[in-house]
Amino acid sequence: MHGPSLPSVLKSKPATHDTTTTRDHLIAGLARVTSPQETPIYICAFQDCNRLFPSRERVMLHRKRDHNSEEDRDIITWNE
Repeated sequence: MHGPSLPSVLKSKPATHDTTTTRDHLIAGLARVTSPQETPIYICAFQDCNRLFPSRERVMLHRKRDHNSEEDRDIITWNE
């Protein structure tokens, strides 16, 4: 059985306020704080692509293959 999945590119939309999650939900472990070391995230912001990758190496492979570019700017991350 497969769980829910998301496309690698998401359409942007305005954020909405969470009015249903309670403090008890958070204490129960449905959410937790993470760190850059524990959860690496690299986003290709080249030409508004916005695909997510687990490492700089993977985003650069994507750039070469999908954008025909080796440009290493316009990468959004909290890991560096």
